[in-house]
Amino acid sequence: MRHKSYGDDLYPELERLGVPKVLHMYSLNQFHILDRDRVSAWLKTEEAKAAERAEDRSEENLSISRKALRNSERATKIAISAIVLSIIMAIPLIIEFIRWLLKKIMP
Repeated sequence: MRHKSYGDDLYPELERLGVPKVLHMYSLNQFHILDRDRVSAWLKTEEAKAAERAEDRSEENLSISRKALRNSERATKIAISAIVLSIIMAIPLIIEFIRWLLKKIMP
């Protein structure tokens, strides 16, 4: 089956179709022989763009993860401080309870 060349309209048509459809058509040899090299180059360019976007997302995710780790470490330190402070604040009550208990046990 013969396919007509897109000529100057090739790149807008590729953009309109999108990478998945172009890949499918390319694999089925549905582009004119004059367009195949340009389609192949366009696909490589789109693949490079996608890889760059993936790398950017990966770096962003890593940055977010590091920030979350820092926040988690701060939250842990705050929680430990709160536990220590509550124990310190409870010491007088514990001492008073022990005194009361000792009076009850040993009058």
